[in-house]
Amino acid sequence: MKSNSFFSALPLFSKLGLLVFWLAVFIINAGPHWEVYVSNRELIETAGMVTALQMLVALVALTVLAPKVLDKGQVWRFCFYMFLMVLIASYINIVIRYFYLEPLYPLSYKGFLSMFGEMTFLQRIDPRWTMRYIIFSKLPNLVFPTVLILAYEFYQKQQSLLRISEQKRTAELDALKNQLNPHFIFNTLNNIYALALKKSDQTAVAIEKLSGILDYVVYRCTDKYVSLDAEVKLIEDYIALEKIRYGKRLDVSFENHITTPKKIAPLLLLTLLENACKHSTREELNQAQVVIQLETTESDIMVRISNSKPKTASPDTGQDKVGLNNLRKQLDLLYPNAHRFETIDSADEYVAQLVLETP
Repeated sequence: MKSNSFFSALPLFSKLGLLVFWLAVFIINAGPHWEVYVSNRELIETAGMVTALQMLVALVALTVLAPKVLDKGQVWRFCFYMFLMVLIASYINIVIRYFYLEPLYPLSYKGFLSMFGEMTFLQRIDPRWTMRYIIFSKLPNLVFPTVLILAYEFYQKQQSLLRISEQKRTAELDALKNQLNPHFIFNTLNNIYALALKKSDQTAVAIEKLSGILDYVVYRCTDKYVSLDAEVKLIEDYIALEKIRYGKRLDVSFENHITTPKKIAPLLLLTLLENACKHSTREELNQAQVVIQLETTESDIMVRISNSKPKTASPDTGQDKVGLNNLRKQLDLLYPNAHRFETIDSADEYVAQLVLETP
């Protein structure tokens, strides 16, 4: 992610925010013992010079080094260039002190001059002397504002990435639900269509059940997680619809052992049940069997749905797996590292087992 400019890349540091930030840095540079300065002018010039050099380092770091070096993962190169910037700023500091501050304010530099006053300018800028001075004195001082700003900018970028990730995650879930809901509605309407062809008295009951299911799917399961009891009611209505359609050809057993109130992502259980009913009854000449076992513990929701397989069942097509593929994607998004889903496909039975870790 690239930075824009020193002033626009940092949301916190608006023009007023920048002013307050650098004013605070100036006060820190002035130090708690302002009385050591002979005049307010000396205080402003001395602390102002250090603050200006810190701003120079921060400006170059944020507008040049961060977007062109650090954002590309070249951390050691960034550190090397930062050291060069501090070196340049330190030499500027030496020049200003030697030619301006020390001659103008000798009383403030009395202790320093008593030890190093005999050194010439060339001796002052000799790397053998200045490196120790820079590393132990000027490096921390010149770099700390830049470090604070970069740390905050990094925090802002991470927060932005988290927001983008959450938006992407929500969009993916909405897309999956939009893909799943028409899939379910299409199958259910086929059920009612079959009843209408038979002029069954159960057609009105089926439409009533479908109306309740659609009301739930469209209006009541828009939240990320819903009550498990509401999902159970949805399952019971769906079972009623399937029994109306197939009559004695389908035997559905629902073992419900909910002992702890739980929340669950909507439509997960319906996907498993729909898949079981569809594949158990397709091409089945005898009675199809579907067994649903739902159980809760303090930490888990456990679901096991098994269905019988017709002896002459044809292989599943890609279209047949739309529901289960959507289910796996939703589980990855809603229960990352907090679910176990497996299927067992034997000669005469298909089993889907799902365990969700819940608070």
